[in-house]
Formats: sequence, structure tokens, C-alpha cells
Amino acid sequence: MKTFDVVGICNALVDILVEVEEADIKALGLTKGIMHLVDSEKQIKLLEYFSGKQLSIELGGSAMNAIRTIASLGKKTAFAGMVANDNFGERIRSRMTELGIKASLGQSIEPTGSCVILITPDGERTMNTHLGASRLYTDAQVPKDDIQNGRILHFCGYQWDTDGQKLAIKHSVQIAKDHNTMISFDVADPFAVGRNRDEFIQVIRNDADIVFSNKEEAKMLFGSPESAAAEIAAAGAIAVIKLGAEGALIRQGDKTYNVKPVPTTVVDTTAAGDMFAAGFLFGVASGKPLDVCGVMAATMASDVISRIGASVSESALKKVRTL
Repeated sequence: MKTFDVVGICNALVDILVEVEEADIKALGLTKGIMHLVDSEKQIKLLEYFSGKQLSIELGGSAMNAIRTIASLGKKTAFAGMVANDNFGERIRSRMTELGIKASLGQSIEPTGSCVILITPDGERTMNTHLGASRLYTDAQVPKDDIQNGRILHFCGYQWDTDGQKLAIKHSVQIAKDHNTMISFDVADPFAVGRNRDEFIQVIRNDADIVFSNKEEAKMLFGSPESAAAEIAAAGAIAVIKLGAEGALIRQGDKTYNVKPVPTTVVDTTAAGDMFAAGFLFGVASGKPLDVCGVMAATMASDVISRIGASVSESALKKVRTL
């Protein structure tokens, strides 16, 4: 009998959201719409640049966003990451306790990681991540018991940022395989795919049971969303290709499901993919058909992009629970 529905391993971060103008992105020399890895000095300078702006602080990290939302939907979850004994680390610990998430948080001498998310008027987000403590996560912190007692292990491509994190994922994947735990892999970001394409393809072909990718990432991996869906399905995994305003494409074996988008006004795309994954994994953990899982995912994603921040509304949670 499995104890947890979904177990996540990811960067444990605090998100700092700022509404900005296109000119700010250009002035800072950033590439719009992707994730930039920055050191602590650059992160401090970035925050100083926006010192007069209103900041919104939330828990972050791709898989953490998904896990805390799955927990809010009522499933039993666990999360593993690395934080420091500082204010951000305590914020993460207390919030996870509040949500009933079993936390396996290693403690580091480096500060808890943070992500400054710049939101332009078109709703696009440009992320600037200082991994901090997350960089020190290794296989020594892997929660073996949680993984072997989980129905699904979920992680993302951001874990390929350091050798220690990659080693931790490889160790976690082997534990999952040995104990019949499904493996869910979100490739996470074009930046991550560009740096690790060959390794990601190996994970897809050899390890994953569920693969999440957006349109751009799918093109980088296999040439097109349709080709990506076919390649992933041929490897024996469920392909979940997010197509933005066009909905999503899900494929398992020779069966394809087209998920219609849920109409909404885009305010902030932060965590859209994470909430899509949360809805889909909630559906899988609930034993729902893949087309219903897709509707759950689209409902969550459309709700989170309709407001600033990486949290869905209570009405969206209720709707997904009743699907």
C-alpha cells in the first residue's frame, strides 16, 4: 500500500514577483521569457534596481509549486529539497507544514534559494534564479522511504543545474524503478533543454512514465510537438505537450487526446506549466482517464495565469476536485 500520491524533488525556492515594463528587461540585458541562473551578487543588484516597486513573495520551485497544489487538492504528498536556517527557509518549512506536506529539507550553510520573476504587461515572466542552498542537494538527502512509498515521483529539468542534483535524481529514479513508483519528468524550460538535451532524451527513453513539455521545448527535443508526442509515446511514456493558447496534446501508445484550452485573460504566466502538471498528476493519482486529466490540467493552468502569482483560486480547486 502506497503512502503518498506524489513525491517531489526540486529546488526549494522563494519566488519574488515584480511587475515591470519591457524597457526594464532591455535595460537589464535579459532575454525575455526564460530562466536565467544568477549569483547572489547579481540577485541583490536586481532587487536594488526594483527597490521602489511592490514585491510579492511566494513559495517557488517548479515541482514545489506542483506538490503544494496537489496537496491543496487533497492528495498526500511529500517534498525533498535543500534550504538554510534563514527567514526564507523557515517560510518554506512552515508553509509545507500548513499544507500537510511531508518535508525532507536538508539544511545548508548557503542561503535559501530565490527566484526574482519579472512580469511584463503581456503576462510573460522572465525568471532570475539564485539557487543558493538548492545547489548543494545530493543523493545523500534523497528520501528513499518516501519514494518507495509513493505512487508517483515528480521532478523537473532544473535539477540538471549541478552534478550533485543530477546524481540525486538518478538515485531517486532507480529507487522508483525498484519499487514500482511512476516517474514523472517535466523538462521545465527551454534554457534547461538547451543545456541538457541529450541527457533529457535519455531520461525520456529509459526512465520516464510521464513527460511534460511545452511547444518550444518539444521542438528543441524532437523537432515538433507532434514528433515529440510520438517519440515519447514510442518510448512507453505518456506524452503531455502543452500548446499554450492552443490547449495541449496528450499521447499514450497510439492514442492521442487533444485538450481544448480554457478561455482566460492572461495576466501572469508564472507557474502555468507547474499548475498544468499539478492538475494532470492529480488526475493520474485519482485514477482518471487521460482526457479528464487533461481537462483538470487545463483548468488549473488557465486559473493561475488569470492573476499575479503562482497560486490557483479555491473555485478552481473545487472544480477540479469534482471533475
